[in-house]
Amino acid sequence: MILIRSLLYAVWFYLSMAIIGLVGMPIAIFSRDFAMHVVRFFSHTQAFGLWLLCGISTEVRGREHLPKGGAGLIAMKHQSTYDTLAPFMFVENPAYILKKELLKAPVFGIYASRIGIPIDRAGGAKTMRLMLAAAKLSVTSGQQIIIFPEGTRQLPDTPADIKPGIVLLYNELKVPCVPVALNTGLCWQGSGFLRKPGRIVFEVLPPIAPGLKREAFTQALKDALDPATERLVAEGRKAQS
Repeated sequence: MILIRSLLYAVWFYLSMAIIGLVGMPIAIFSRDFAMHVVRFFSHTQAFGLWLLCGISTEVRGREHLPKGGAGLIAMKHQSTYDTLAPFMFVENPAYILKKELLKAPVFGIYASRIGIPIDRAGGAKTMRLMLAAAKLSVTSGQQIIIFPEGTRQLPDTPADIKPGIVLLYNELKVPCVPVALNTGLCWQGSGFLRKPGRIVFEVLPPIAPGLKREAFTQALKDALDPATERLVAEGRKAQS
C-alpha cells in the first residue's frame, strides 16, 4: 500500500510541478515576488498531496520565533527533500542557500534562480565570498536567509554537524539566527521514493542573538537543534507505531 501511495504522490508531485511551474514561468522569469507566490502555492499543493495520498500531515510550531517584516538567518535541520519546500508555507520572505546544480533542473531551476542563492559546494573560499555577498544583499532587502548548517541531508538520528558556512553568515550578517528542528526523514527519507504515513513537524526554536564567538555560537546551535530534533523524531516514531 505504501508503494502504491508513494507512486501516486510521485505523479502528483511532478504533474503539479509541470503545470504550476509552466503556467507561472512567463512572469516568474522577470519577477521574484511572483516566483515566490508560485513556489509558495506549489508548496501548499505538496502538503495537501502528502496528506491526501500518503497520510502525512504537516505541522509548524513556534511561528512566533520567526523574523517578522525584517531580515533573519534561519538554520534548519535537513533530512528530506521536503525541507526545501515546506518553509515557503511559513517563512515570510525566504532566500535559500542552495547548490548550483539545482539551477539545471527542468522548470524548478528557473524558480531556484529567482528565489535562491546558488553556491558551488566544491568552490572553497571563492564560494564563501560569493555566498556572503549575495546573502548581504538579500538581508538588505529584508529577506530571511535559509541555510542547512549540516550542508546535506542526514538521517533522523544524526546529531548536528555544523559546517563553516552558517558560522560565516552568522558572524557577518549580524542578525539573529533562528534554529528549526524537524522530523521529516521519518516520512520522506532523503531523496528516497517511499512516503510513509505519519506526522511531520517543523519546530521553530527561539533565536540565537548575534554577537557570539564561533565556538559559543556553534555550541548554542547544536544545543538548540539536537534535543529538539531528538524529541520530534521520538514523537514521530510514536505516532507511526
